[in-house]
Amino acid sequence: MSSFRRISFGFCASVLATAASPVFAAEDHSIYYGSRAGMTLTTVSKRGIGTANAVIMLKHTPKDAKGYCVGYEQDNSMECVKRAMAEVKVGDRVRGNCKRGTWTDMYGQSYAFEGPTKSADSMADYAVRDMKSGGILDGSSASGYGVALNIFQQLCPGIAK
Repeated sequence: MSSFRRISFGFCASVLATAASPVFAAEDHSIYYGSRAGMTLTTVSKRGIGTANAVIMLKHTPKDAKGYCVGYEQDNSMECVKRAMAEVKVGDRVRGNCKRGTWTDMYGQSYAFEGPTKSADSMADYAVRDMKSGGILDGSSASGYGVALNIFQQLCPGIAK
C-alpha cells in the first residue's frame, strides 16, 4: 500500500471514529449538539458544575460551523458556513441537576442518568432515560446516547466516567 493510501485510510478512520462516538468535543471549550463530525457548540461559560444547578452557556460560532462543513460535509466554502449558521437552531445553554442525575440539552430535551447498564444486550455503558418517551437510549448514535451522555459528563463530572 502506498504511503498516500495509508495516510488517507488513517485520516478516514479517524474521521469516522470521531463521527461515531462524540465522547468529548474538540476541546473542553465545546460540546456536541449532534452525532456527526464537527457538530459542536462553543462553551461560553460554566457555573455550578457538579451541583444541583449546573449550567453551561453555549454559542454556535462560525468556527463551529466551519468544523462541521469541513469535517462532515467536506465543504470548505464560506457558503457552507453561512448555511450551517442559518440552519443550526439550538438553545444557548444546557442545565443539569447532578444531585438528581437529570439534565436538559440544548434542544430542551430532558434525560435522567440511571447508572450502569443492567442489560447485556445494550451497547451503552450507562442507562440514560429520555424523559419525554420514557425509554432508555440504546447506546447508538441514532438514539442520541453519545451526545446526551457527553452533556451529562460535562455538567456533572465524575459520575459517568
